[in-house]
Amino acid sequence: MTDRKPQFLWMLVARTGTLVMGVVASVVVARALPPEGRGTYYMAVTVATAAMALGHLSVEQAQTAMWSEKEQRSSLGANSAPLGLFVGTVAAVAAVGLGLMFQGRGNVPDIWLLGTACAGVPLGTAALYGTNITVLRNRPKVAGSAMLASAVVQCLCLIVLGLTGRLTVRLVVVAWVISFAVSLGVLVAGGGVTIGRPDLPLARATCAKGLRFHTGSAAGYLLLRSDVFLLNTLGGPRDVGIYTLAVTLAELSRLVVDVFAQVTLARQFDADIGDSAMVTARIVRFMVMLGAASAVTTVAAVWVLITPVYGHAYAEAATVVAWLVPGVLLLGAGRPLSGFLLRMRSSRVVVLPSLIALGMNIALNCVLIPVQGPIGCAIASTVAYATLVAYHVTYFRRMSGLGWRSLLPTRAEATWIAAEVRRHRPELRPGRFQDRRAGRWFARLRGGRCHPPATGPANTNSLQPMPPRQVFRWRSSKPRSRQKVKTSSGEATSKG
Repeated sequence: MTDRKPQFLWMLVARTGTLVMGVVASVVVARALPPEGRGTYYMAVTVATAAMALGHLSVEQAQTAMWSEKEQRSSLGANSAPLGLFVGTVAAVAAVGLGLMFQGRGNVPDIWLLGTACAGVPLGTAALYGTNITVLRNRPKVAGSAMLASAVVQCLCLIVLGLTGRLTVRLVVVAWVISFAVSLGVLVAGGGVTIGRPDLPLARATCAKGLRFHTGSAAGYLLLRSDVFLLNTLGGPRDVGIYTLAVTLAELSRLVVDVFAQVTLARQFDADIGDSAMVTARIVRFMVMLGAASAVTTVAAVWVLITPVYGHAYAEAATVVAWLVPGVLLLGAGRPLSGFLLRMRSSRVVVLPSLIALGMNIALNCVLIPVQGPIGCAIASTVAYATLVAYHVTYFRRMSGLGWRSLLPTRAEATWIAAEVRRHRPELRPGRFQDRRAGRWFARLRGGRCHPPATGPANTNSLQPMPPRQVFRWRSSKPRSRQKVKTSSGEATSKG
């Protein structure tokens, strides 16, 4: 297996650069526009993003589920761009039609601003499909380059407009649309997305499979963004401006976690089901440690810098960030669990948790927004995210046979990471520890104890869950009873 450290470092650089560009862009917009203006711009972008999320038919999840069939991989890649442009165009037209119906109600932006934002939906959908194929092909450098180029172009446009005093709400939306075109162009130029003759039967099959997951995907998106629509209706553009800035800053805590999830996605599909479960558990443990450190750093930095950088008008966003970060951390750390459940090809375990969490989020928002405004939104989101991850952990336990403790970092892992950080040589590959006891423990995990006893030729392509009584069980941390033995000299010694 190839060393993933260079890939991780490249993706980390790309994501860091992207987030830096995003922070700079948010500062430029905040300085040029009041909270009401930022709220209006963000609502237009949110409507377009909703069209993309609700209309993409979960094709990228179908691509992930079908990727284990190697003979279809080239056709899946060739279909990604044209299928994304077609599906995105249909979703954009539907969004503009709904915008016409709700003009003048619920603080919905004007139709011309919505139409401008929806022009980016086909480009964004194609970039979404293409990025997923690029990551599945284990080419994170191309995906990272597309992400970084998109952010750089958008940020430069905003800086130039801001310095010249021409930055308006409409031009901010135009820069957002251009960024998707840049991302798709880099994916094609870098070879992450191949341009070829579309396979129409496979495209129909991909859409049909994606629709099985789409209810859960749509619910997952609404779980993340329904609070913005409710806050806009029950509060107003000012509350939206403050809350969306807090969301942008809170998501900084997912930088390392998301990069690690992208780099290790292909590794979850390289092995059979048993090994995939073990790899998933190790990835989650590592992501929990990375996310916890990142969350503490993010909250502290936001509290110190929010007023000097963004101004007193956005000071309330610091409290909102503190309430959002725990939920964002849980959601990011649970991402590998979703990938494992997708591999099992059970739509129920993906759809049902998202629907339950969405219902809880909407109910809590309706109660808390009139009382606490943006802070109420943050509290509702964190509770809903925690509920979603709890369901994913439960389903993962049932399908893999691993206990929930296998998803929690061990003391040996934390000690190893701390030692590597002190030596300034972080080995970012989970499961490789120098501690002797930990080394033996993880060697046993890699030795295949999670597999059922062999009764015939191994079937590495089987997608059936393992029998729960034949899987690896968590080893007790209690020491073994020590037995007294006698040496040649007659002295009693202990032997563990």
